[in-house]
Amino acid sequence: MKIHCKPTLFIMLALLSAGAVAAQQSTVSPSIIALPTVGSAWPQYGFSASHSSFNYLEHSLPRANVSGLTWQWAGEVGTDAASAPVVGQGLVFVAADGMIFAFQASDGAPAWSRLSCSGVGTVEPALGAQALFVGDGGGDLAAYDPATGSQIWCRDESGSITSAPAVDRNTVYITNGLSAVAVDQLTGTERWRFTPSDFSPVTNTPAVFGGRVYVSGGSSVFALARTTGQQLWRADLEPQANISAPSFAGGTVYVGGQHLYALRASDGNLLWTQGIVGINVSTPAIAYGKVFVNSQDAAFGLWAFRADNGAFLWRNRMPEESLATLTVANGVIFDIAEPGGLAGEGGLFMFNSDTGAFLGSIVDPDGHTFNHDFRSQPVVVGGTVYVPTGDPFGSNRVDAFRLP
Repeated sequence: MKIHCKPTLFIMLALLSAGAVAAQQSTVSPSIIALPTVGSAWPQYGFSASHSSFNYLEHSLPRANVSGLTWQWAGEVGTDAASAPVVGQGLVFVAADGMIFAFQASDGAPAWSRLSCSGVGTVEPALGAQALFVGDGGGDLAAYDPATGSQIWCRDESGSITSAPAVDRNTVYITNGLSAVAVDQLTGTERWRFTPSDFSPVTNTPAVFGGRVYVSGGSSVFALARTTGQQLWRADLEPQANISAPSFAGGTVYVGGQHLYALRASDGNLLWTQGIVGINVSTPAIAYGKVFVNSQDAAFGLWAFRADNGAFLWRNRMPEESLATLTVANGVIFDIAEPGGLAGEGGLFMFNSDTGAFLGSIVDPDGHTFNHDFRSQPVVVGGTVYVPTGDPFGSNRVDAFRLP
């Protein structure tokens, strides 16, 4: 195990944290307590620690003219696919291969870049009150000064971190394939570690809400006590080829995989399963009493179901077999389409969240394919849409689009 720290930064970070927490306590939703700057940040995968992927604070992009989004800038990350970005403190943070990049949100000017702690397989960062947190394929979790990229601490968590950290209050949560781990944001000190008794894998970004942490992997979903990591319940689903990260809303945990599943958050009992949706169902997005997912195979496309009972609402086949996580803001669904068939050259497609009606699409101006793989996601915040590229034939980047 290794821990490298820079104590000289702790006093500054503690002061920043105190100011951020004071501001956060005035927000209306406890699920986004870790927002660094209310209204102008997308700090982690799925927007909040509950992974709803719903930015209810965003009102700048109405359905009527969202198709008018125009390209503003691109932040280059090299030949490897760009991770989903996170946004906060006036910066956009992206990971690619073993690197972390920071760009000015206003114009895309490079702010800093650096190797991750192990220098291999970095995943989407998370921006907490204390620092920027980055996990990597070497099993290292590290904290960095968001403004400069200076490393604060690095801890070897063993295994391999293949999904984004989650931040909530003063803790950062990760999975490393074998365990779920909770770490103090300021010091990197381990708070607890949970390993399933049968060594079932845990691989996806944890979801945090209230006093619980929800993690998934293999064919199982676990609920853990937030302060101790004690297992509260375990739900074993049918065999899964690709189980998604969990998302939480309204006392229910939603998971994609072979089907779409809804579990009662209190005890893990299965509330409903939606089998008409295809396979490899993406991490569910929840907004307006609906659950939105992408799926593959013969039943590909974008699907909408009632959140309370799983009743089918509508389907749009246009995004093809995208695996990307959806984003919802201001009545619009933002979906990275897979090129081919109805999606044509692909791009970012926008849909009416009520009806599934197509509202328009945008593409990378230089022809780069947007990243439509698992754990990729468009980010919508502050009137700007950020989309990562995953072009296998060229250099990759994160694009920024705004209304003229």
